[in-house]
Amino acid sequence: MKDTFTQVIRLGIIMLILAFVLGWADAIIFVPRRLPACVQEKLPEGRICMETLSTRHRNRVVWVDARSQADFELNHLMLPDNRMFPIRKGPEMQQQIDAAIGRLLEAADNGECIVVFCTNECTASEEIAAELRELGMLEVPVYVLEGGWEVLKASGLAAD
Repeated sequence: MKDTFTQVIRLGIIMLILAFVLGWADAIIFVPRRLPACVQEKLPEGRICMETLSTRHRNRVVWVDARSQADFELNHLMLPDNRMFPIRKGPEMQQQIDAAIGRLLEAADNGECIVVFCTNECTASEEIAAELRELGMLEVPVYVLEGGWEVLKASGLAAD
């Protein structure tokens, strides 16, 4: 009886140590890489979660990449050219909008939406989405992707 009790105590101690080590590894290694959960109801108007985008629009999306040219050249979306357009703040922005406007106008006829994204740290996606909304001729929803490039990478749409 005493040997059984001792073995149960040892096994319990080993399990506690293992749980502590796994909890520590999760906190140190995995949590920093985990994306926070996106709750659509808590987002301001004009922003969209990837999950909501997937259910509402089912890949009927025209993407606008608002990241810097360097980021764009480093990694990109794995989509056909007619589904993704780079539009960046700066002197060439109007030319980029002009190059994409035909396809952006077609989005309404195709039942698509327009989603603008950049990296988590940049604000260019908000500015470009506002610019596209102000054009007044786009009769489609224009959203900013919550979480930006990092969410696209996690979804498998982006090549890194």
